[in-house]
Order: sequence, then C-alpha cells, then structure tokens
Amino acid sequence: MHREHLILCGGGPPEKHKGVTIHDLQLGKDPKRGQIRLDVDSITEKMVAKLPPVLHDLLEVATYVYVADQKISRGGPRHLDYGEKWSRCLSFRIPVREYDIWSSSDTRELLEETLSVASGDTYSFSFTAQKADKFPEFLDFKTEKNPKCQHDEVILFSGGLDSFTGAIDELVGYKKLPVLVGHQSNNRLLGLQWRLHEYIAGLCTPGPAPLHVPVLINKDKRLTRDTSQRTRSFLYASLGATVARIFGLNRVRFYENGIVSCNLPFDGQTLQARATRSTHPRVLHLLSELVTCLIDDDFHFENPYFGKTRTEVCLKLKELHHEPCIQETRSCAKSTYRRPYNHCGTCSQCIDRRFATLASECEQFDPGWRYALDIFTDELSNTHDRTMAAGYVGFANQLEGMTRDSFVQRFSSEALEIAKYVGTEGREVALNSLFHLHQRQARSVNVVMDQQLKANIPAIRKGTLPDTCLVSMVAAKKHLDIRQTLKERGKKSKKHAKGNLNSEVKRMRDLHPDWDSEEIAKEIGNTTADAIRHTATWKDRRRST
Repeated sequence: MHREHLILCGGGPPEKHKGVTIHDLQLGKDPKRGQIRLDVDSITEKMVAKLPPVLHDLLEVATYVYVADQKISRGGPRHLDYGEKWSRCLSFRIPVREYDIWSSSDTRELLEETLSVASGDTYSFSFTAQKADKFPEFLDFKTEKNPKCQHDEVILFSGGLDSFTGAIDELVGYKKLPVLVGHQSNNRLLGLQWRLHEYIAGLCTPGPAPLHVPVLINKDKRLTRDTSQRTRSFLYASLGATVARIFGLNRVRFYENGIVSCNLPFDGQTLQARATRSTHPRVLHLLSELVTCLIDDDFHFENPYFGKTRTEVCLKLKELHHEPCIQETRSCAKSTYRRPYNHCGTCSQCIDRRFATLASECEQFDPGWRYALDIFTDELSNTHDRTMAAGYVGFANQLEGMTRDSFVQRFSSEALEIAKYVGTEGREVALNSLFHLHQRQARSVNVVMDQQLKANIPAIRKGTLPDTCLVSMVAAKKHLDIRQTLKERGKKSKKHAKGNLNSEVKRMRDLHPDWDSEEIAKEIGNTTADAIRHTATWKDRRRST
C-alpha cells in the first residue's frame, strides 16, 4: 500500500486528513527560518531580472519537489526490493506567480507525469495564486560576473565522467563555448566541479572560457531522511532551462551514456522505484514538453551520448587526449567519500565505471584502491551489494547470448518505450540500435570479468578469496540466477554479530565522520540506529567529543 503525504509549501494553512502525513516546507535566504535556500554562483541579479516569473516559479517548484523527495523516507534499504512498499503518494500545494499557467490541466498533467515516470512515485499538484511581493526570496546570487562573450550551449555538469567528457567534447570537438550548470548537494562536490572547470577553462587560454554556474541548495540537515534522489534530474533540468533562457538558448544537454539512460532491469527485483530514470528518453521528452508548455516556445533536452556505453565514453576521452582527468571525476551515487577513497565501489554507477575504465585500458587513472570496496576481491557483506555486483555481470552474460529478436522479446515493454522517444528513422532502426548498444556493453563487461577470473586463478584454486566477492560468486555460478541467490540469501539473513558490526561502524565512521547513527545504520543495512549506538566504536566517539 502506498504511503500518502501532503506537502504544504510556502506557509500554507495547516490541514488535517485522516491517513495522510502532513509536511511543511519553506523557502528563504535564512535556511534556519526558511528551511531551504538556493545559492546560485556566476549569475547576477541583473541577468535574473530578465527571467520570466514562470521560470522563477519552476525553480521553486523543483526545489520543493527535490527537498520533499529527501524529507519523506521510503523506508530504508530493507524495503528496496519491494516496489509497491517503496513507492509514495505525494501531493503538493504550492503558491506560484503565474497561476493561470500552472493551474491549467496541460501543465499540471505534464508535471505529474514527468515526476511519476522519473521517480516511480505518484504525484499530484494544486497551486494557489500569490502576489510576487509576498514571496520569500530564497535565491542568492553570489557574484557579478557578467559574461563578455556569447555562450552557445548549456550543459548539465555533475563532475561525473560522462558530463566531464561531454564538456571537453563540446569545447574541443564541436568548438562550442558552453555554460556548465552544476548542482551540488554538499561543498565537497562544489570543490570537485570548480577543479574540473578550472582545467577546462585552462584549455581556452588566452580566449574566452566556459562559464561555470554552480548551484548549492542549503537546507536543514534534519530534512534529509532519504538519499535516493529520484527527482534530482527535475531540479537539474529546471536549473539548466532557467540558465538557457537567460542566455537566449532553447536547448539543454545532459551527457549520460545510453546504458545508464535505459537502465534495463537485470532481474525481477529491479522495480520501477528502484531503477533511476534521470536521463531516460521518455523523461527527457516529458521535460522538453513541460518547459515548452511553460515558456510557450520550443525547448529541448538532449542526450548526445545516448548511443555510447561508458566504455565508449572513456575511449572518447582518450581520443580527445584528456583521459588523465578520469581520476578527478566522480561517478559514485553516494558522492560522500573522502580521500583516499573517491567512490564506494558497490553502487551501480561505481560498478559500471570500474568495468569501463578497465575495458578502455584507463585503469592507471582509476585504480582499484580509490574505491572503498573492490567488488572483484573484497567481501561484499551487504545483500544489496552482492546482488548488484552479481546481477551486473549476470546481465552482461545473458545479453551476449541474445539475438536481436530475443532481446526485444525479453525487454519488450522497456525497449518499445525507449524506441518511441529516440531517433527519427522509425521503431525498427531504434530497436536495432538499442540492441547493438547493449551487445557492445555486454562484450566489454564479459572481457573484463574474464580477465579478473584469469588473474585470480591461484586464489580461486586455494580458496583464499572471500565467498562473497565478485570473482568467487562468478566462479561459483552465482551470477547465473540472481533471483534465486537473492531469495536464498534473504532466508539466511541475520543481524550482524557484535564484533562484525563494530568493525563496520568503525569503517563507516572513518569514511563519514559527520554521519549520525541512523545514516550509518541505513548504509550498513540489516541493523538499527540503536544497535549502532551500542557499539564500542560509537561509544568511544562520544567520549572523545
């Protein structure tokens, strides 16, 4: 049964509804009083003065949705395999400047469909008319850097491998001067994006450089109870569209490899709410229609790397002669790891990146020791991590043996939906391209896995590898039936032994010294915040502070 939530935005009147959880969200420059503040660097007050009120509304709507997505918990890691329980019903009541536009059925239905497709949740909206002078100001423009040249492309810039390669490609390959719009959920990502921007800007010396527009949302820490961030792409797209219109442009580009964009389910457990669809062709199509409807002018979101695997993105960066920068990019979905680790190693993005850099022979710029866990040879104690790693390889193994027809039949609903929104040459051409894209992905993954098995033959023979590392699981054929192995492990699942839990807490404290007991419990899984607080590591922490 879906959990129902009503989010009252901007100080709406208190309400009570039986069976519905009520939440209040406020915007304001003071995050303590207003809860949420949006900081935008490299855009001036003068430039924003030209911004239509409807796009000002769009930024506020997107911010409310993004924060509510994190504020309202899905139930934690142990609910990840149950799509029905993991989904939520979210109803918003939001004040807007352009009431007639937002309250129209076309706009509201587009907004609700876009967010539902992107997140797996059910969304509904009602809007109230407010005078502009009654709105709390929550946009903070830090600098006065008016661009002295014409930028001709807007790129959403996360600091990840794909978006960095796209920025280099635009500048060096297409000879464009892009605006790099970045969203940071924490200050570490801000520093990362600045370093990458400085590198890109250095390629333009002495000419004009790309403009970096970093956006930071400051909010009360207590508002973060869920980190899945399924609606982040909506906020990202809204920021990109706003900046594009400031520069008189009608296009925004996401750079994301096609495998991640499609995100085909590798087993029966990967349900809609769990599978990210941030750059899925249907989502980009709906975002384009939504912004077009809002501004009454054609607007487009594009993904130029939809036809590439991440291995091919790495090869593109090598072709452009900037592959050493791979080590400065971040792909981890958790994005909170500190040196010497840049990545967790076990999320889907980390696994895909690790295989891609190995397949493209870029390992020297992405060494295994930069990952908190090496999926190939380290113990994967978390059921979700084991399933993700084994499922990734098992999926590639299945794909390699598929024909075009068996591929379309196996993924008929997903493939036909994707084909509807990509290309202009017809459904059959789109399906063929989709099949060949996944075949290339499968071949590169299987080559890397074969290399890892060969390199670890002595350890396999001697039995010195952990049973739950990826090499051992593949050697034991655990990757061939993910649903069955997940079911078996679910039955055997037990709480962590006291000593093991203490060592896990110590490892997480070293990686995330600012995390509280609830955050650590969610990350470790199969435990509780109370159990974390009773470990020796946690008690020592309290005594030392």
